[in-house]
Amino acid sequence: KQFTVGLDHPIDSLERQLICPICLEMFTKPVVILPCQHNLCRKCANDIFQILFVFQSRGTTLGSAGRFRCPSCRHEVVLDRHGVYGLQRNLLVENIIDIYKQESARPLLKTGHPSCEEHEEEKINIYCMTCGVPTCSLCKVFGEHKECEVAPLSDIYMKQKSALTDGIGALVTTNDRIQAFIDNLQGTCRNIEDNSKAQKQALCEKFDRIYAILEERRKIMLQRITYEQEEKTQHLKSLTRSYSEHIESSSKLVDAALQSMEELQMAVFVQVMWQEAEWPISEVTQSCEVEVLESGYDNMEHYAVDFNAEERVLYQLDFIKGERKWSGLVRNGSIGEEGLLVCLYFHNAPLTVVLGATSTSIKTFLLFLILTSLVSQFCHLVHFTGG
Repeated sequence: KQFTVGLDHPIDSLERQLICPICLEMFTKPVVILPCQHNLCRKCANDIFQILFVFQSRGTTLGSAGRFRCPSCRHEVVLDRHGVYGLQRNLLVENIIDIYKQESARPLLKTGHPSCEEHEEEKINIYCMTCGVPTCSLCKVFGEHKECEVAPLSDIYMKQKSALTDGIGALVTTNDRIQAFIDNLQGTCRNIEDNSKAQKQALCEKFDRIYAILEERRKIMLQRITYEQEEKTQHLKSLTRSYSEHIESSSKLVDAALQSMEELQMAVFVQVMWQEAEWPISEVTQSCEVEVLESGYDNMEHYAVDFNAEERVLYQLDFIKGERKWSGLVRNGSIGEEGLLVCLYFHNAPLTVVLGATSTSIKTFLLFLILTSLVSQFCHLVHFTGG
């Protein structure tokens, strides 16, 4: 009786670890593992999920269409669009169940107690420690194991069963630990994807802001060129109209004078000249002086630009290198507290900004302000070499 109790204890302990908390029976494959590392029969998990879904559809607060609570620890399990079938299978527990069932079924498959190969009428009842094989008492007394060290078969059976149970428990523990690590890795991957997406969006917004500023400056500078262009062309067109009118009036006066020159009779010619004595020939001739344009009036080279320095600044755009600890930051000849040192180059001149030991969010905000200010300064420094 004591042997039976000692023999069943390790198996009973293992069997209790393989009991589903919902159906209270041994796990039925497929077995799913929850984020809290507890296991359920997938059928049982689906049944309880469907029950909670029905209650939720009736207006109760027992559950929702995408979540339910672990029956072991009450941890809330959030399901994806696949529902229970989206949970990961615990293949190790399924394999342990198969091994357990095979081991449990072995004594039932045997028609009787195994007999010794050398002594067919003798049952195997001892274990040879030297050779590592089970044998019978006659082999120990008269047979090949008489010089060997032996032990009761029940003791070896209990010892090996206990070792197997411990090994299975260690495998389950290792699997849970590895599964937790896998979940952590998957969570880290999701965080990397989400953070990368956020940083890409923020970077695009920064560049869009720079594009907008450059576009605004381009429009302003084009307007300045257009303004002078229109001013000069309007002045030249005004002069052209004035001189054209002068030529037209002079041409009319020339035509009238030529007609008078065709008169052959002297009396008539003199009489005509007397009538036209007020012809403004001399006045028109004296008023024909033209305005001389200044040299290079049509030259627009004073609107040429030199963006070489600004291009070098743009080529140096890069990510913030992160926080670096400096053992000594000199402030007014003294060593300051550790902080973040930001060195920017503008027109090949270093601009050093020291941020004290503040929180990361504050430093990020200050760096954003610095970058915005530099971009603004850059746009205002875009100038005409001749203006």
